[in-house]
Amino acid sequence: MRLTWFTLPVLILASGLLLAAANKDCSFLKDPGQFTSDVERSRKDRSDLTGKVAMYVSSALLGDQHQPTVRTLAAAAIPRKNFIDDAVFSRMATAGIQSAPLASDVEFLRRVTLDLTGRIPSGADVVRFVNDPNPSKRDLKVDALIGLPEFVDKWTMFLGDLYKNNASNNNVNRDVNGRDTFYLYLKDAVSTNKPYDQLARELISATGDSFAQGQVNWPVGNTIAMGPAQDTYDGHAVNLASMFLGINVADCLLCHDGARHLDQVNLWGSKLRRANMWGLSAYFARTRMQRQVVTTTPQVAKYIVSEAAAGEYQLNTTSGNRVARQPINGVSVIAPSYPFAMGTASAGGIQPGENRRQALARQVTGDIQFSRAIVNYVWEKFMVQAFVSPSNTFDLARLDPNNPPPAPWMLQPTNPQLLQTLAEWFQANRYDLRALMSLIAKSNAYQLSATYPGTWNISYVPYYARRYVRRLDAEELHDAIATATGIPGNYTIRGSALPPVQWAMQFPDTKESGSNSAVGAFLNAFGRGDRDTMSRRSDGSILQSLDMLNSPVVLERIHKNNQGSRVATLLSQTSDPQTILWDLFMNTLSRQPTNQELALYTPMFQQLGNQAAAENVQWVLLNKVDFLFNY
Repeated sequence: MRLTWFTLPVLILASGLLLAAANKDCSFLKDPGQFTSDVERSRKDRSDLTGKVAMYVSSALLGDQHQPTVRTLAAAAIPRKNFIDDAVFSRMATAGIQSAPLASDVEFLRRVTLDLTGRIPSGADVVRFVNDPNPSKRDLKVDALIGLPEFVDKWTMFLGDLYKNNASNNNVNRDVNGRDTFYLYLKDAVSTNKPYDQLARELISATGDSFAQGQVNWPVGNTIAMGPAQDTYDGHAVNLASMFLGINVADCLLCHDGARHLDQVNLWGSKLRRANMWGLSAYFARTRMQRQVVTTTPQVAKYIVSEAAAGEYQLNTTSGNRVARQPINGVSVIAPSYPFAMGTASAGGIQPGENRRQALARQVTGDIQFSRAIVNYVWEKFMVQAFVSPSNTFDLARLDPNNPPPAPWMLQPTNPQLLQTLAEWFQANRYDLRALMSLIAKSNAYQLSATYPGTWNISYVPYYARRYVRRLDAEELHDAIATATGIPGNYTIRGSALPPVQWAMQFPDTKESGSNSAVGAFLNAFGRGDRDTMSRRSDGSILQSLDMLNSPVVLERIHKNNQGSRVATLLSQTSDPQTILWDLFMNTLSRQPTNQELALYTPMFQQLGNQAAAENVQWVLLNKVDFLFNY
């Protein structure tokens, strides 16, 4: 691809903003003393990035003659569509904070399509939506997107990330067969809108063959190698607390008491003793995972998970992955004990007819913290700023606005009342994930513009006074490129019985590349992680900018000679530069070009010829900030 005079400013700005997206925060568990300042720095970074991206895209969106001049609005004047709006805008009004205006139709359509399906809308979709006079068209669009195959792909990926589904990790090899079975189980759960509490109970209490029953791969994934059985019991407890309850200090507490370790990090955790968390691990002391070799060349093994009739969590270890477990005041066996606050539905210990994991599954899903955790995870996907961030760092002693923590501690969530109300609503609505997503996406709080015409202050971040931008996830970016250029992939899943796929969002785990090394390198550069030691990331890098310039993922889709490319299709249909430009903008950036952009790019067609100009424009648009970010 040839660099020309008009491409360089765009590329330089795109590179700078990708770097500006870098999240410099460390996990507070790695640096407890900096936890408070990390939160402030995170909010500053989010404010700075949003301001830069919004300034860049608003010059295009608001430069069009059909766009009115915008201004901040009194929060009390924003129409309320549901209780989310009541909570967000009432709180903003009480604090005297102005709200960003509502997003335009083109902003909303691109945003909600990405958030619900992981794809960008087609140009035809944009035209239909903008020209639709129905005042309820935004709600109708949300309803139309939820349940699409693309929606299923996106939220199967979300659950795969949450439950760390991969073929192998540092501790255990599920094998491709186990990973695929887990993937198909999660995909079916999303497709059928399985109630989230049912999903959780099935995973926590799963028994059977890991190659035949997908849910069995959740306990398999909790295996901790190279240590006594108690290490694996602890592995179950750590993942249960983090994944289902959003509490990551369980990992710390399984090595030592909270006092003197969590004093500056987690008020609730600082009051607990190691023995309290052993009680959680004890629920898994009768879980058995038998490894069975299926084939010897190459060796493939599955796991048979069962629940034994006997077995206890014993304090008798001096080796392994954790500090020695030794008797306390003569007590050498720990009984199952739920260490978290429980609602009445989960009370009662182990009931007749239940095994230990079944009892635990009932207790977890009856705990309001179970609802809080998934509401927080989903809210973060739509609103970018989670109620509690990082999203698995809940402090149970700092959640209740009616019982605030002692100074200098502060309530932890950005909006404690709304988090609690949403958690209770989710329980009352039978743990319906689609209903939760619909509620959020239909709120005007979600539909605010990223552009904030007034003077922004980082103290406004917890009020959700504007939309916060995010860089597209790795798979979203790949699929956006494929959609914009008209060339999806054709990827074979290595060693798998799964059919070939066209979209990165359909990969069963985040190590998969569909036997295409260039695709794997591209997705890795954009921080998809490995669902083991590397978490998903959204920060920027020079490597990402170079990939957008030179990766085959981009370059093999933008030319006339790339079969099926949008450029090839356009050039076969028209030779009019403005028609070509309009189509490329609509299908890549989900908006029409402004008059200024038409004036900038049209002369290229005379200078370079239609083919070279169209290819250059397609390449430039893929590298623009408003393509790389969801705003």
